[in-house]
Amino acid sequence: MGRVRRWRILWWGAPTDLALQLSATPEGGLGYYSPYIGVVRDLAKIFGAFQTTQFRYIPALARAHDDRLALLLNAAPSFASPKSVMVVAMPVIDTGAPQTPTMRRADADRLVCAAKPDLVLPVEGAPLIYATKFAHDMSLRVTTPQGGVVELPVQADAERGGYVLDQVGMRTAGLSSVTDATLHGRWGFTPFDGPRFRLQVPRAGGWQMVDTDPESLVVGRDNAVSLAGPTPSCVESVTLIGAAGDVPLAWTSTGDRIGLTLPLAKNAPGKLTLLVKQYGVEAPDKIALTALAEAGRIDGLTLYAGDASGTLSGTRLDLVASMTIDGVAFKPGDVVRADKADRLALVAGTVPTFAAGQAKTALVTLTDGRKRSVKFTVAAARPKATLIAKSVVAPPSPGLPVVLAGDTAIAQDARLTFSLRAEGTRFSAGDSVEIATADGAMTTSVTSGRGLTVQDDRIAVVSVEPGKALGVSAHGPLKWRLVQGGVAGDWVPLTTLVRTPALAGVACKETCTLTGTDLFLIESIAANAGFADAIRVPDGFTGASLAVPKPVGGTLFLRLRDDPGVTASIAVGS
Repeated sequence: MGRVRRWRILWWGAPTDLALQLSATPEGGLGYYSPYIGVVRDLAKIFGAFQTTQFRYIPALARAHDDRLALLLNAAPSFASPKSVMVVAMPVIDTGAPQTPTMRRADADRLVCAAKPDLVLPVEGAPLIYATKFAHDMSLRVTTPQGGVVELPVQADAERGGYVLDQVGMRTAGLSSVTDATLHGRWGFTPFDGPRFRLQVPRAGGWQMVDTDPESLVVGRDNAVSLAGPTPSCVESVTLIGAAGDVPLAWTSTGDRIGLTLPLAKNAPGKLTLLVKQYGVEAPDKIALTALAEAGRIDGLTLYAGDASGTLSGTRLDLVASMTIDGVAFKPGDVVRADKADRLALVAGTVPTFAAGQAKTALVTLTDGRKRSVKFTVAAARPKATLIAKSVVAPPSPGLPVVLAGDTAIAQDARLTFSLRAEGTRFSAGDSVEIATADGAMTTSVTSGRGLTVQDDRIAVVSVEPGKALGVSAHGPLKWRLVQGGVAGDWVPLTTLVRTPALAGVACKETCTLTGTDLFLIESIAANAGFADAIRVPDGFTGASLAVPKPVGGTLFLRLRDDPGVTASIAVGS
């Protein structure tokens, strides 16, 4: 070690030699255990063997106060035989080059925030700096932006594990954002340098989210994010501001970034704000974020040549706000759920001039601003046909037959036959014609051999009883479309299906009475085609007879509830 201790005793011999040898060891001299009471106890046990009939040796623990030593004894001294001899460790005699302590930083790679209150420079490896005053006049030597050096006083604090920095001096040092600093002082009479530190001075602004896709911030789960800023070691707090209130967040610091987790498990989609508060900076930095709903997926887009609309398939298509293809804008319609997936029709203002077989990319914009690209190939034009002619055959009625004027409506019990001409396609045996109500709730398919007859590859004839095929509740406007190879053409208006009452007859005396069933299907009855002085049938009428005007010319005129625009008539005689 280059140093020995002198022991002041009043007897020389083997015990004295042992004590002197112990004082020269690292354990007994300046070194590992000298600041602690444990070595004193060990030595006391050894010196307990230093007994003679004339002397009793008492080890004394010396406590230095400047140039004085105070002795602590473990027994009262005696001046009678055996007389007490106090054994005292004397100050160090320097016999060689001084041995300064080896201190090191507790966190080798960690930056230290210069603005943090009660800043502690963490050091370890030299317990004597806490147990003795060997290290004195300690300061932090800081390099200023102008190249000068500032000495900032520091004090050792064993409980906090390092040197506490004088904040007043730090605030007046005028440091740059990152500054190198060295712990410096004297060990006894010898100057020495301790570990080096990198100090950060906080600076407002510059915080932003990095290494995180903004579209990955989805509600219903926790989201890990990274923030980068100029002085991560000076972050005092991070707070998430949202509709659910203010939520303090924990974070970890690595290099120039901090990592944290956004608790969005119970949040609704919407705007969020992260507040990053730094030591020494009054106003926190704000980072605007958006919590998004789960976007689902887009499986594909189907668009036929010559169509002004296309159909997206996937999930959560209710979040689609718009779509563009080569500058052509499409607006979304209603989402339809089918086969465990969503179907969304999007309609353009004009028919795009896309040719079959062209490869295109559609840009889909969601309601929260996110965008998705969908690659697709323009499909061949859908099958198309035009209506040539139609006719209606009503079955015989046991009572008074209800006759519908014109060909725009058909009674529920009648058979409808209509012919079609193929446009840009050809009919084949595998084709079918679908017939449905206006809302599409009731649909039937007419196939080859079961109502569909192909005259040739250009002409087809369809025969169907709509009331029977669609069900007894079907009524109102009907539509049809051609289906070829599983691809359906556009819906085309066909006719109006009306339900008619079963009328037994009309009896007239002073007044006329109409009898029958389902009279509630009649809206009004008149004796003339202009429906002057017509009698209205009450809503929900359940009777089997009702008073009607006296027929003029043997005919009564009816308006039916399923289509009041169609005039029906019954012949009742004069």
